Amino acid sequence: MDGIRNATDNFLDRFGGFSLNQKMLLGVVVTASVISIAVFSLWLQKDETAVLFTNLSPEDASVALEELAKQDVEAQLTNGGTTIMVPRKAVHRLRVELAGKGVPSSGTVGFEIFDGKQYGLTEFLQNVNFKRALEGELTKSIESLQGIQSARVHLVLPKPSIFKKLDSPATASVVVKMGRGARLEDNRILGIQSLVAGSVENLNADQVTVIDQYGKVLSPDIKDGDTGRTENQLALRKEVEGYLSQKAGIMLDRVLGQGRSVVQVDATLNFEKIDREREIYDPQNTVVRSEVRNETTDPTTGNSDENSTTNYEINRTVEHIVGETGGIRVLSVAVFVDGHYAELQDGGAPLYQPLTDDEVAQLRRIVQTAVGLNAERGDKIEIVNMQFNQPVIEEPAPFVNNWIDMVTRYGGKAFLFLLLGILLLSLRKGLDGMMSMNVMRPRMRPVQAADIRETESFDGIPDMDDQVINDIKDFASDNPERVADVVQSWIHEMNLGNESREAVGDSSER
Repeated sequence: MDGIRNATDNFLDRFGGFSLNQKMLLGVVVTASVISIAVFSLWLQKDETAVLFTNLSPEDASVALEELAKQDVEAQLTNGGTTIMVPRKAVHRLRVELAGKGVPSSGTVGFEIFDGKQYGLTEFLQNVNFKRALEGELTKSIESLQGIQSARVHLVLPKPSIFKKLDSPATASVVVKMGRGARLEDNRILGIQSLVAGSVENLNADQVTVIDQYGKVLSPDIKDGDTGRTENQLALRKEVEGYLSQKAGIMLDRVLGQGRSVVQVDATLNFEKIDREREIYDPQNTVVRSEVRNETTDPTTGNSDENSTTNYEINRTVEHIVGETGGIRVLSVAVFVDGHYAELQDGGAPLYQPLTDDEVAQLRRIVQTAVGLNAERGDKIEIVNMQFNQPVIEEPAPFVNNWIDMVTRYGGKAFLFLLLGILLLSLRKGLDGMMSMNVMRPRMRPVQAADIRETESFDGIPDMDDQVINDIKDFASDNPERVADVVQSWIHEMNLGNESREAVGDSSER
């Protein structure tokens, strides 16, 4: 206790010796430090939030917030009150618990619309409910796709007619809202069209229109058969060329090294759709189809005549031929390969050495086998060996990727910790310097004659003439604070003797 009391008294004595500006500066520094530490602590303790529900109606949002308040869960409303944010670690548990309590109760309605009693509904209302349920189920399926934030489905289901000419086809429209940075590729759009068409009776995929939140039509115009086929053919050709190039490139990379080969494949595909029927007759091979025999007898003479008729069937073969669509007609492969590099003993640049003819021939056979070249079909391959200008690109080591991931995830918090440490060290040094340079002047007893004589006899002050004294007086009148600091430093450097130290101790005790 005495140590704490002495430290407190010492601090109060030192603090009493500060000027008003120094006290204000110290107060500002201490207040800023406390606020910074408090804000930093709150930031570290704050949990990351995640979306619990989105696109909520005001009623559902109110019920959800009430349930969360009962569980003492901190929740935030965003997006105009339609989205609820909760701590990330509890989002899955809260979804399950709130779903068990029927929250949210509104929103997209599927076939659960028929779970209740349906007594007294007319046929028209039954059809309307079925249409709503079908639209709701399709909406849920589309919203489950990656990148789609929300969706709406509109179906037009005409009544069937007894006359075929008066039948109207079913149509559908799909509005999708994409997430930030997400987009729908053509194959995914075709997938949505196929999903809707396969879920609705008498609905063709070409009758499904897909648009985004900006009103842009995303579905290709597949009603125009030529345009649709051209796009599909081009996509199939790119896929085949990329697949074959990748197969050959992987093999060459394993043999030559990463980045020391370039493979390009040009594939000409056969998109002709041939459907023909052929009949082949073989007159050399015949079979008896039918045979008729007639026998007559003359009653007068008793003679008999016999006639026979034989029908032969010529051997006939019927062939129904359907041409292959999308098959490879011709392949052309172009390959660039790098050579060898010999290390020099003097440490200079590596010496380039081209591949030998045998090595090029081996690479040719490897590529031919990898892409499936057929000389009878007219396929061609060209392999050129030349020195690459670009350096070999090496894949980063796994620990580099891990290090980058660690910096990305924890770099911000580590930087804040470092910044806080630097701030605390700077404040400590600044306060120590200010304490040492601004020590409180001791409250001494009145100066006695003996003290005056001892001070006058101090040998550290040299003799000065009138001019120097006048200059010192002028400087002291213009800069009183600096003169006071100098005098204080002199007092602490002087050896006041035992009597002066006792006087200082008596005054501090008082």
